[in-house]
Amino acid sequence: MKKYFSALQLLWKVAFAHAVVASLLSGCAATKVTSVWVNENYQGDGIDNVFVVGVSKDSTIRRIFEDEFVSQLEKQGIKSTASYNILTDEEVQDEQKLDSIVKESDSDAILITRLINMRKDTQYIPPDYVYAAPPHSYGGWHGYYSRAYMVNPGYTVEYEIAVLETTLYDLNTDKLLWSARSDAATHGNVERHSKEFAQSIIAKLTETKLIK
Repeated sequence: MKKYFSALQLLWKVAFAHAVVASLLSGCAATKVTSVWVNENYQGDGIDNVFVVGVSKDSTIRRIFEDEFVSQLEKQGIKSTASYNILTDEEVQDEQKLDSIVKESDSDAILITRLINMRKDTQYIPPDYVYAAPPHSYGGWHGYYSRAYMVNPGYTVEYEIAVLETTLYDLNTDKLLWSARSDAATHGNVERHSKEFAQSIIAKLTETKLIK
């Protein structure tokens, strides 16, 4: 009997751990670009030098975000500058200061991402079935029902989604070239989320031929 209950306790611990992992993974969805606008009147040959600005109250997130965009852009052969290397968190909020620095950077475009909304979303996690193997090889068929598939009931998890707006401006004409709205995860591994976001945005920019 003790062996059976020990095996049963271990089974439920494994099942519970599995459910927790499923919950955590479900809340870490990849970035989803929900809408894109392109300036069809743009006559340029594409962007070669980008000044990257991540608008965030958290300086660490700002740095991670901008570094990731710079890294992804440079993989595309695009020269880029992270604003935090030149402007402090206070200075980047000063539009005149930002304008002055951007002009001195020789960039031909500025990429800005900012948070425009937060919303709550839900996801249903289906039941988790686990087979409880017999604790011993004897004892006949008795107890067959208790050894059948056990289940953690399904449940709903709630998580927050950040709605982000990314805009690309031509610094020569000061005109908006491209904009997009995206849904992004708000918790978990910031570096991974930033990488997914940057890759999603740059993939969309590449489709429009604004970057090559």
